[in-house]
Amino acid sequence: MNQRELLTVNTEKRESIGKENMKKLRKLGWVPGVYYAQESKEGNTIKLKIQESELKRVLKIPGATHQLLNIAIDGDIHRGIIKDIQRNPIKEQILHIDFYGVRADQKITLRVPLMFKGEAPGVKAGGTLEQVMQEVEVECLPDAIPEFIEVDINGLEIGDTVHLKDVKVPEGVELTENLEDVVVVVAPPEILTEEVPEGEVETPEPEVVKKGEKKEKEAEED
Repeated sequence: MNQRELLTVNTEKRESIGKENMKKLRKLGWVPGVYYAQESKEGNTIKLKIQESELKRVLKIPGATHQLLNIAIDGDIHRGIIKDIQRNPIKEQILHIDFYGVRADQKITLRVPLMFKGEAPGVKAGGTLEQVMQEVEVECLPDAIPEFIEVDINGLEIGDTVHLKDVKVPEGVELTENLEDVVVVVAPPEILTEEVPEGEVETPEPEVVKKGEKKEKEAEED
């Protein structure tokens, strides 16, 4: 069971809706969001807002987007996770955030980071460790959410591959993706070959005939 102290995120309820009101909120330093939960008194959704500085504080903490949180809404504590974050692709500004409420007895699905541990002999031999997956989707109870899932790369030689089915997960955690998917591979070193530019044809060097040999050839031709 997950015994680590839960991180608290402070938010407030909001009444305003609509595109223009959301723009005004952002100008005042707020990020609009919602909290989805079946047990909430307001129904399935609570509209909320969070100070941009508070949200940045939370997101700076490693693993914040992959762990169970205490979401304080006007002081009332709800347990949940960050489900989605929308950003401006150009300015990198956070536009909206979705929190998803959880129940202690109900499994949830979320993505958890992978941590590669060990040393691969194939890398020392000149190969390249290619981490195909950086995180993986799992299903578990809220109190069983792992901070990360460890991938053992000890003993991997050039050409060796680790699939999801080879990865050990903590008790109570299930992988939901294709178990045949590749997680990491030790690729062989690249062999550099000298290429002839397209259109360029190699021509043999002209034969150099010594003076004496030239006379002999002329005599043979005559």
